[in-house]
Amino acid sequence: MRIVSLVPSLTETLIDFGLADAIVGRTRWCTEPPDVVEKIEAVGGTKNPDVARIIELRPDLVIVNKEENRLEDCRAIEAAGIRLHVTHPCTVADAADMLEELGAACGATARGAELAQRCRDSIAAAHAGSGGQGVATFCPIWRKPWMTFRRATYIGDMLERSGCRNVFGDRAGPDFFEITIDEVLAAAPELIVLPDEPFVFEERHADELRAGGLDARYLLIDGKDLAWYGPRIPGAIERLSRAVRGAG
Repeated sequence: MRIVSLVPSLTETLIDFGLADAIVGRTRWCTEPPDVVEKIEAVGGTKNPDVARIIELRPDLVIVNKEENRLEDCRAIEAAGIRLHVTHPCTVADAADMLEELGAACGATARGAELAQRCRDSIAAAHAGSGGQGVATFCPIWRKPWMTFRRATYIGDMLERSGCRNVFGDRAGPDFFEITIDEVLAAAPELIVLPDEPFVFEERHADELRAGGLDARYLLIDGKDLAWYGPRIPGAIERLSRAVRGAG
């Protein structure tokens, strides 16, 4: 099978499944594991893939995601007679099911089922150790403008399973939205989680928020643990849960 992956976390997943030799194209944001992906041709970004080159590569399957990839690109690929495998997990449990389905679609059924079960075991362990309501948390994903997300997203569910209660989790409207610092102040979060992707938050941004009046605990984390679904899920739940409990 010849596969093009336009989803960075699923490129990592396919490699974990032992399918590195089957991947004939990936995006420039597919960076893990670096020693493997550097040998795979890049076909543009997630939002601007080189559709003509993808078609030239004659893949049997192109893996896409509803949030990360554009509908018009997906339609153009399908119009060329190439099969798409569309993903859109909104919870960690959804991601486990998706990984099992992905393994079956790519000829790695046993590997997909094994990874899915490890994810489900980690979800169960996190639930057993949650001990009640989570810590009131603000987690931005962008700056200028400040942006955050609802609970009904993969990143929102991962945050919650790690012991946090998203103070904007029940906001009506789109899943990802702009927010003002005044609104964050009014929500009075006890913890502010700053991931390093998609925006690279650093200690200086924590200082900026402190200067704006946000007196809270701050936690800088690996954004891939929060947003990348795949083989890192079991470890990510454990790492994030431990970090949230020890945040100071």
